Amino acid sequence: MDKVKQIIYNVLDNNQKMTANQAAYLFECKSAEALNLIQNAANELRKKLVGDKVSYIINLNANFTNICDSFCIFCGFRRNATESDAYILDINDFEPHLDYNVNQLGITEVCFQGGLHSKLKISGFKSVSLLDTYAELLSRVKGRYPDLHIHAYSPEEIEFLSVVSGKSEQYILEYFKDSGLDSMPGTAAEILVDEIRKKICSKKLNTQKWIDIIKLAHKLGVPSTATIMYGHFENSFHKARHLEILRNIQEETNGFTEFIPLPLIPDKTYLKDKVAPLTCVDRLKLLAISRLFFGKDIKNIQASWVKQGFEETAESLDWGCNDIGGTLGDERITQAAGGTFGRGVTKKQLVDIITFKNRIPVLRDTLYLYQKDRSLTYLT
Repeated sequence: MDKVKQIIYNVLDNNQKMTANQAAYLFECKSAEALNLIQNAANELRKKLVGDKVSYIINLNANFTNICDSFCIFCGFRRNATESDAYILDINDFEPHLDYNVNQLGITEVCFQGGLHSKLKISGFKSVSLLDTYAELLSRVKGRYPDLHIHAYSPEEIEFLSVVSGKSEQYILEYFKDSGLDSMPGTAAEILVDEIRKKICSKKLNTQKWIDIIKLAHKLGVPSTATIMYGHFENSFHKARHLEILRNIQEETNGFTEFIPLPLIPDKTYLKDKVAPLTCVDRLKLLAISRLFFGKDIKNIQASWVKQGFEETAESLDWGCNDIGGTLGDERITQAAGGTFGRGVTKKQLVDIITFKNRIPVLRDTLYLYQKDRSLTYLT
């Protein structure tokens, strides 16, 4: 226990940044005593950095197609164009849905992500080229609701469009920003170690390309989330190296708004029965170590109700988390992989999770501004 205590002491009392080797060591700790020390330290640091307020957002996820030219062995969402349940968003159906979410539910964010479909054509659009189609989706929504925050297109989608269009990633990001893009999901990161990426998503962009696109987005004024997708073939050092890469980027750009760990849901994927299932402790420990590792560099650590469920999300608030994500509305990717906790929830359900733990629920927007009656103040 002396080594665990020393690592924690250095973080909490000496304001030292945890090394990747130290994080890997904590990931290997399994004793009840060690877990108790890690949990209590994460909770103490959470309270010191962000207090007892727990934030959430009213948002809508729109996965605009499940047709994908790529193949990742952890994905249950992907379909071929010929499959009966393949779909592409129809803007004439989507806009009334968007209107309801904005005007009746009060969403402040819409998130667009989808499969990598090189022949994508959205019904109701004028665009001919793939790149223009992606841009028109942004401009159509921004023209309808100028104040609605558009959170869209991961680094994987940016690279895909660059390859298809022949345009540079910078050109695409600037084009999308001009069309209405406000921020980017930091997904497609999975594990930022190429030996693991080759096993689980061999057709996706490599680690350095992901880093380059995220850093470019940040420098162009497009912030992003940071994520990890774990619970497959990675080991403790791979997770620690991933966290180190994210922290290095944050030290350079300060462009990450939050960190969102995404535990693998394998039930309807190729990985079913091929990997050991994650336990509740596995997920909570990663959240706690992430809090200690990032410290003040990334203050917002988010639990994922759609992947962890309500009870575990509530428990996460005692393991360093200060955010529980959004209402989502129509999130399909997790459910397609075998998730059982739903595609969307109400504001009341999120508030109930927070108050169950005697924390203070706070409505936020994408950039972690607190909201009260549409009036924003900076989250401190």
